[in-house]
Amino acid sequence: MPLVTQAEYAKLRGCSAAAVSHARKKRIKAAEVISGGKVLIDSDKADDLWVRNSKPRRGSTPSKGSPQRPAREAGPPPRAQQLPTDEQLMAFVEGLPEDQVPDLIDSQRRREHYLAERAKVAALRDREEVGSIAEMRREAFALAKTIREGVMGIVPRVSADLAALADEFEVRQRLEEELLIALRMLADG
Repeated sequence: MPLVTQAEYAKLRGCSAAAVSHARKKRIKAAEVISGGKVLIDSDKADDLWVRNSKPRRGSTPSKGSPQRPAREAGPPPRAQQLPTDEQLMAFVEGLPEDQVPDLIDSQRRREHYLAERAKVAALRDREEVGSIAEMRREAFALAKTIREGVMGIVPRVSADLAALADEFEVRQRLEEELLIALRMLADG
């Protein structure tokens, strides 16, 4: 735990003292130590906080002395599950211990990923490529019921005619005609 002054820490980071002063207000506040009436900075803790709580710049490389965070392993996407209510989510977040709260960059990445997924689903809905599962189940049930009624309606319509026919070929032909009529009615709506 090397304790350094603000100016010394700026040299270690390779940035200006003003940048460190600005970072002390929020990003690395927890790394400050008061010793002998002077405010010193725990450089190891400050480095970790600096990286975790800073937005990365496009095309920039980390400053000298800033530790590299290991890349997260990409796993399979999570399975669809029932989403928590806002109250449940708030209770979960407020109940997290300090050491389990995700850092700023991770939280921003998650938020951006969530917003991108929402936008993708909204676009698919607009193009009518996705819809509500409950609505699809209702439509499938109605369609199945219509098909069942159409096919089952054949029996009372043709049973008397079939009883009068003696030739197997004529019975088969009559049944095929009735099935085609019923299926065309279903296809036409």
